[in-house]
Amino acid sequence: MDAPDILKNRGLKVTKIRVAILEAMGESRQALPYSELQKKLSIFDRTTLYRTLLVMIDKGFIHKALEENGDTYYALCSSCTSKVHNHNHVHFKCKECSSVQCLYLQNEIGLSIPEISIETIEITAKGTCSLCRLTN
Repeated sequence: MDAPDILKNRGLKVTKIRVAILEAMGESRQALPYSELQKKLSIFDRTTLYRTLLVMIDKGFIHKALEENGDTYYALCSSCTSKVHNHNHVHFKCKECSSVQCLYLQNEIGLSIPEISIETIEITAKGTCSLCRLTN
């Protein structure tokens, strides 16, 4: 992931904190809780981190994946822009390792879904992730 190029291509100014957020989230490949982002990016103050996360949500770089136990998990967006946010997917939290992942489910049985106007879907599935299943 080339964070500066991603920011430039989307018309956002390249700043140290924006690059650091994108790099931290890209390295983990899963949603990160705010508390972990604070630890990883401790060179930045909490207010700057929080405000930058809000801007990055607004611009379609990241989204809130889960809010639980007073912590918010943030995940990279796959195809969002500042005008179109597509977060209609399931969030999965592993009961063993507490990782949070975005699950993109496909309709494999050919169901016909009528055209309706859904604004948001918030579904959280909990269970054991594949990595924890292998180690247990």
